[in-house]
Amino acid sequence: MFGMSKLKPGSFAFVVKRDETSNYIVIGKILTDYNKLYRIKGTFIRPTGLIERVNAGRAQGKPVEALNNPDPNNCVFFIIDRLDAGEFDEEVDPRYDKIIPINENRFFVLDGWVKEGLSDLFYNYFNSSTAEERDEARTLLIGRMNSLVSQELKEHVYAVARSSRIL
Repeated sequence: MFGMSKLKPGSFAFVVKRDETSNYIVIGKILTDYNKLYRIKGTFIRPTGLIERVNAGRAQGKPVEALNNPDPNNCVFFIIDRLDAGEFDEEVDPRYDKIIPINENRFFVLDGWVKEGLSDLFYNYFNSSTAEERDEARTLLIGRMNSLVSQELKEHVYAVARSSRIL
């Protein structure tokens, strides 16, 4: 599998898992590598909003591809919508799950999206029913972006907000 030599205890990983509904991702740190299984501790991210939009036929193109074949470069489509996220501490088998090594900065940016609740703020903006609601959601989002401590996370969020035409 691609990049397997970089997968070792102490390194960070982006994992694509499949369940009965769709793909979801795990970001975390590899704790152990035993018998070709990796124990990963981190966060699982299930893109509930994107799944609903795809099932309703309201998402096409890149968001659908991100859902069907997530990777660290297209997962932005996961994280700008409602998420189900939580702690993850399990073994991952590369025979069934795709495991991609990521650097520490990428991990902290993705983890920051979840921990800072940025997904909900973007979701509220995109799903505002009135111009007033949209302005309020934009103001809240900008306020949160300005308060971020991590420079990498702040730059990433600003880039997504600009490309989404929020800014």
